[in-house]
Amino acid sequence: MQLSVVAARLSSLRAGCGLSMKSAAQAAGLNTSTIFRIEHGLVAPREGTVRTLLELYGEGEHTPRLLSLLREERVPGWYDAPGVPLGLSAFVELEDQAQVIYTYGPGQVPPLLQTQAYALSAAVAVSPAHHEGPGHEGAVRAAGLVAVRQRVLDRHRGPHLWAVIDRPSLLDPPLARPEDRLAQIDALTLAAKQPHIAVQISRPVAETGYLYQGPPFTLLRFPERDRPDVLVLHLLHAPIVVEDRRRVEEHQQAFARLSLSAYPVDATSDVLDGLRSTLPS
Repeated sequence: MQLSVVAARLSSLRAGCGLSMKSAAQAAGLNTSTIFRIEHGLVAPREGTVRTLLELYGEGEHTPRLLSLLREERVPGWYDAPGVPLGLSAFVELEDQAQVIYTYGPGQVPPLLQTQAYALSAAVAVSPAHHEGPGHEGAVRAAGLVAVRQRVLDRHRGPHLWAVIDRPSLLDPPLARPEDRLAQIDALTLAAKQPHIAVQISRPVAETGYLYQGPPFTLLRFPERDRPDVLVLHLLHAPIVVEDRRRVEEHQQAFARLSLSAYPVDATSDVLDGLRSTLPS
């Protein structure tokens, strides 16, 4: 099974670069028949070949991720499908395995709580080229992936989610239509009523005196007692998984301060109702 997953990924990456098998083979110093056999799962590629191809496709930094499948060091999951960007795959796998998810994103609703309209607009905001043409298809795929990730919250014995959300992300979201803005607030209100989801809305910095200055981040806690927590920094190009204990603890403290300075969990529905009343209908 691992071989077919590796084959599908390499085929998708080549096609995404607009390269034919012949062009890829010439650039990598291989025979076209070799590319064909690799992409059809007829032969296991050498590790050096995988490295060469990933460099050619602009994904060289993610080589260990694909090699772990080739070496059968892990069992592939839905997050290894070609539709999941290779740079996002490792984080989504951890998210899928987590028991508790703590997340905070300055200026943006966390993806696990986004409506589809919000997810699509957020993808367009990251890359304005997504507004129209072929690029828009990429934004649609990105929004679709958000929806797939959200299924983890509906899973039996799925993870608990604790999210702190900035007020500006609700008052001035990347949504043009008033009905979409209201729908996002309504979706948060509904989510906040779920027993396994805790939502807090931040208070103004002028009231709290605390301002987090850093990228959006997620902390993941796993069911295995001997498995350490993991920090994920959501940078513009891709999420970065951080296992350094000191940095994990720093962000645990940051999340605790964000939570303590936000409106309490039991006030979330009232806060959202108040925000909703300020938006045009």
